[in-house]
Amino acid sequence: MPDWSYQTMFRPLLFLMPPERARSITLQAIGALAKIPGGSLIIEWMGHMEPPSQLSRTIGPVTFPTPVGLGAGLDPESIAIQALSKFGFGFLELGPVSKEPIDSHGTVQRDIAAMNIHYSSPLVNNGIYTLQRRLEGSSGIKIPIGVRLACQPEASLREATEERQELIDKLERFCSFFTIDTRANSGQSGWSQPEWKEHFCSLRSQTDLPLLLALPPSLTEAEALPIFISAKEAGLNGLVVAGGMIQEDSPCANNSVYITGRSSHEQAVKFVSWAREQWSDALIIGSGGILEPHDALTFLDAGANFVQLHSGLVYSGPGLPKRINEAILQTQLDTEHPQEKRPAFLFPSWIWGIMLGVGMIIGGALAWLVAATTVILPYDERFLGMSAEQLEILNPQVLSFMSHDRISLAGTMISIGILYSQLAYHGLRKDIHWTRTILLVSGAVGFSSFFLVIGYGYFDYLHAVLAIMLFPLFLLALRTPATVHLTRLPPQLHNDRDWRMALWGQLLFVIIGFGLTGAGLIISIIGVTGVFVPSDLVFLCVSADTLQSYNERLIPVIAHDRAGFGGALVSNGLAVLLISLWGIRRGEAWIWWTLFLAGIPGFVSGIGIHFTVGYVDFIHLLPAYVAVILFLVALVLLKPYLCRT
Repeated sequence: MPDWSYQTMFRPLLFLMPPERARSITLQAIGALAKIPGGSLIIEWMGHMEPPSQLSRTIGPVTFPTPVGLGAGLDPESIAIQALSKFGFGFLELGPVSKEPIDSHGTVQRDIAAMNIHYSSPLVNNGIYTLQRRLEGSSGIKIPIGVRLACQPEASLREATEERQELIDKLERFCSFFTIDTRANSGQSGWSQPEWKEHFCSLRSQTDLPLLLALPPSLTEAEALPIFISAKEAGLNGLVVAGGMIQEDSPCANNSVYITGRSSHEQAVKFVSWAREQWSDALIIGSGGILEPHDALTFLDAGANFVQLHSGLVYSGPGLPKRINEAILQTQLDTEHPQEKRPAFLFPSWIWGIMLGVGMIIGGALAWLVAATTVILPYDERFLGMSAEQLEILNPQVLSFMSHDRISLAGTMISIGILYSQLAYHGLRKDIHWTRTILLVSGAVGFSSFFLVIGYGYFDYLHAVLAIMLFPLFLLALRTPATVHLTRLPPQLHNDRDWRMALWGQLLFVIIGFGLTGAGLIISIIGVTGVFVPSDLVFLCVSADTLQSYNERLIPVIAHDRAGFGGALVSNGLAVLLISLWGIRRGEAWIWWTLFLAGIPGFVSGIGIHFTVGYVDFIHLLPAYVAVILFLVALVLLKPYLCRT
């Protein structure tokens, strides 16, 4: 559920539901996906959310892949831990958790206009035993996990201490750090400074893991300072700004409504700045109203070491941590030293990649020339034992039908060549790792599809020679690893109009990529099974059995054309899909030009040849018409975001 699907499709539907129901459906869905074989890989690949290595932070014994984390309370039942760990976060804070459950019915409200979430019971949870069971059933989580330790709202000092000590004892083996939720015991009627110190010292002696305060930014300095002093004296490691504002007309702290979202941002930032002045060497995690990358940078500028998200995931979408990671990377100093590369063979890898793309373009152009003139080559005639003229006498439509398949294949090859050339020049040349992955995936499928064309016993020499010539270029283009996460561009800090329009354009290109891939698979399957669809036989004015009676080798030749075209279309579709998923970033103008230029030969050949030969069945061409409309609309929507500097 990346931003291009969340903002355009899922959010409008989810916001029609009550908040708790929408949350439950979303978390259950992504949680179930993460648990199926390959599900976590699907989540990661759909958004390519693994954070760049340059963002890694090590605090004591714990290494965080990125300073962006998920705050407590968003997944109170911890049913989607595995899925959320793939969203580009550097850590997850689970909870709050108490020993016994705290009821949750009707406690969450959305204020969409203000972009806030209201919690009338911020300590709601299902209890320690449910969380234990969830953690024991979660595997493959590679980022640090913390737990926010709560207690029953009416607990005394001794009861709260014993409860949290028991929580630490049961959860320590799963966790990298703990946070202490103070909301039930802070404020005007809260504990005294000696009581806080006694409580913290007892918890500090219970574990060697990092132990952090969790304080709401709505506390006054007079209320927060005794807790700060007690935490420092007890040896706690730092602070989490809990991000929730206490509603002013609340009668008491224990029954307060906590508001997190846009309204809490300014005060939370001020609280972080004040906390840094009071506790200079503390680890500080800032949260509250982080709805766009700029909000996260504001917390870091105020003195926070880390930030964590909550309401931003609801209002902005699951791609927010990735966008914040990119903004942090783009604004920090470039201290990375170029890694040593394996020696190139004669030329750098990107030159071989361009040669591969140019070779595909030349091969496609030659195939187009042949298909537009003689249609079949001498070795086709030798295999058939018939000349082109004899085929035309048998059935006037056969050569036109074969031309329509071969020109469609030629246009697809040219399109692939443009994609590969652009990926090599703009990606491999700059060591961008995702461009190498796209080339690997698309090329592996394309070259493997060669074996489809001999499924009917016909060996295409031209196809084989082209594959033999291009395959070494493919291997040489991939010989050097690419390790750079992003090109250096001005960071995209705000959820502005260009970004929102681009999400719709990205969605349309993702649909096109899936559509091309699916169409290629279907055509490949048809090519090695039934060969024809009903509209094909209507155009030919003949049955498959009759064609077989003309020449028993005619169908294998047609089948090999169809299977080859299908395989090329899958390769093309995968490249378009992955570029659409991973390459849409503000200022990446080459992505727009790549998709635009690659689409021209594909659509011109695929649609134009049908009108040239008279194969204009509307239902047969309907997917192509829809794809052209989506293509043009997507280009218009994406252009301001990708091309505007």
